[in-house]
Amino acid sequence: MSRNWLLAGLASALIAAAIVVVAIDVDETAVDPAPAGPTPTPEERAARMMRTFLSRVVEQELRPRVAELEGTQVFDGSGGTATVRRVVEGDRIDLRIMFDAYVLILDPQATVENEIQADGTVTYTREGSDLRVNGTDVRIGVFDVEQRQPRIDMAGRFTFDLSGPDIAGLAGEAVRNSDQRLEIQPATPAP
Repeated sequence: MSRNWLLAGLASALIAAAIVVVAIDVDETAVDPAPAGPTPTPEERAARMMRTFLSRVVEQELRPRVAELEGTQVFDGSGGTATVRRVVEGDRIDLRIMFDAYVLILDPQATVENEIQADGTVTYTREGSDLRVNGTDVRIGVFDVEQRQPRIDMAGRFTFDLSGPDIAGLAGEAVRNSDQRLEIQPATPAP
């Protein structure tokens, strides 16, 4: 083997090693650092997820669609259905919502908390200025579909009984995955 071939082989090996090092450095710098500040407690994360779920899915997506409805109707999500039964008794409105792998895409352009998934039955009762929401063994998750921040959503199976003047003011107890007891506090002090 000639000396020129050996030098060419050595040069190509050094170039390949330099490309690998540059590629590794690029990948490492592309990873976002952990957010600064205090890490939210499990209670705070669960409360934020519940408020997001209730405000986006129940208040903004389903409740307006059944505003004039008496009885039951099925609505399609992007990955399942929600069967809503609306009952009005005087000043009291009951929504019994049975989610079957229901998925709501929050914002197709966003990458964080981009979709909400729900499976199970939620009872939403509004009587005057009082709101009560409860469910037993309801799977809820707010997910980043690109999974840049896995587990940020506090997803799981929840049993909960919450009440308050509005969604931001809901408080009560939730149990996650049958063993983690969480005390849900209002986002803002109730007036």
